[in-house]
Amino acid sequence: MLHKTVIIILCTVLLTGCWSRRELNELLIVLGVALDWEDGEYLVSFQVVNPSEISAQRRGGDRPPGTLYQGRGKTMFEAARALTAEAPRKVYMGHLQIYVIGEKLARRGISDFLDSTLRDNESRMDFNVVVAKGAKAEDILKIYTPLEKLPTQNMLRSLETSAKSWAPTVSITLDDILSTLSVEGKELALTGIQVIGSQKKAELKQNVETFKPIGHFRYTGLAVFKKDKLIGWLNEKESKGYTDITNHLDSTSVELRCDVNKYMGIEIESSKSRIKMELINGKPEARIYFRTEANVVERPCQSIDLSDPATIVKLQNQVGKVMKGNAEASIRRAKRMKSDVFGFGFALNQQHPSQWNRVKKDWDDQWFPALKVHYDVEVFIRKTGTTGNTKMKS
Repeated sequence: MLHKTVIIILCTVLLTGCWSRRELNELLIVLGVALDWEDGEYLVSFQVVNPSEISAQRRGGDRPPGTLYQGRGKTMFEAARALTAEAPRKVYMGHLQIYVIGEKLARRGISDFLDSTLRDNESRMDFNVVVAKGAKAEDILKIYTPLEKLPTQNMLRSLETSAKSWAPTVSITLDDILSTLSVEGKELALTGIQVIGSQKKAELKQNVETFKPIGHFRYTGLAVFKKDKLIGWLNEKESKGYTDITNHLDSTSVELRCDVNKYMGIEIESSKSRIKMELINGKPEARIYFRTEANVVERPCQSIDLSDPATIVKLQNQVGKVMKGNAEASIRRAKRMKSDVFGFGFALNQQHPSQWNRVKKDWDDQWFPALKVHYDVEVFIRKTGTTGNTKMKS
């Protein structure tokens, strides 16, 4: 009898439904969040999906594909709750793709954003975080974008693509941010995003009814942090150096002048780097090793003989000089800001922990700005294209 009772109880448990389930028509699916600091309060903007407008069966709807709900408050929680006064459904954060932080708030500090997000049990850790350069974060989420109906999807895919194919951008998730802020000897860097063209016209549907949108977003430069506060920006050249040094570089392009207004096109196919810290006369010095593979993709100068091994060696050396120049520019700028975004201090802690314990207190203000950095760059050009030395007249 007892045996039968146990079986019945187990079957009853298996037949129960999901007690915490919620229907889709009861939720606002959030894909993008913008966070600003305005008039002494947080301004939180949620971009939610309008399902009927992005449906494959519906075309040419009159309403936008998403809606922006906003709330204000002294805390992020209060601001998020305040938007329920106008939102018809409960917000669901489980599909969040991208988080945009306004520059004003980033300079004030992002620790509150991190704390609030981590306490939300519905949020995942794999959404990307970017900083609105010289703009409010809410403006970024208001743009009508081509190809993808929702700006957040366009931003996410553009960020992932550019991070793989264009060196000045990096794809950083919340998980990456927490890892960086949790270790000693390394500061945070996030990709910047800004609106190019007319912000007003970018917010109108007519923005995507022309071949070239009147206003569009563009990822530009890297935001440099100290602790949790934004303190400055790296330009495109410096950002390339950062991705080279920190081993974020997958692929990019290098242009080598070969004549007046003519440049050889070199594609970086893969690149690996590592940092070795050395103690010279009791002082730390850094040595960065680069190993890069590249291809020739453009040869506008007929005088460049790609069949000559000496030419290949010369091109390899030139690419190496460009990479070294980018790295030097990046480190020079970071030293002026006294922010070790490259992780030299972290590497010193791993390789020479006793030395790190002696210098860590003054690392950013004293040791890092004075750090000597040496470069060991190896570039290998593997391919010159199927045409080799083309016979076309230039």
